[in-house]
Amino acid sequence: MKKPRKKFVLAEANLKEVNKQLNINMFVISILAMMLGLDIAHFMQAYSLFYGVLIVIMAVLLYLTLKSRKLLMMRKQELKRYK
Repeated sequence: MKKPRKKFVLAEANLKEVNKQLNINMFVISILAMMLGLDIAHFMQAYSLFYGVLIVIMAVLLYLTLKSRKLLMMRKQELKRYK
């Protein structure tokens, strides 16, 4: 009997696990985009350094999340090709 893995490992993932991670990834992207929009609105209203820093942080996190989504999509295509 196999022990269930605790972490998601992209190299060992099957198609079902990759699809699950893509759904989670899309949820995170939508939350980050909403937070970024709210931070921009607050920054336009207050011109605060705090909101400026939050905008930069959210933009970097959104960029990294989009890059990870691209990797997941490539892995999904690879799994579909060899299935």
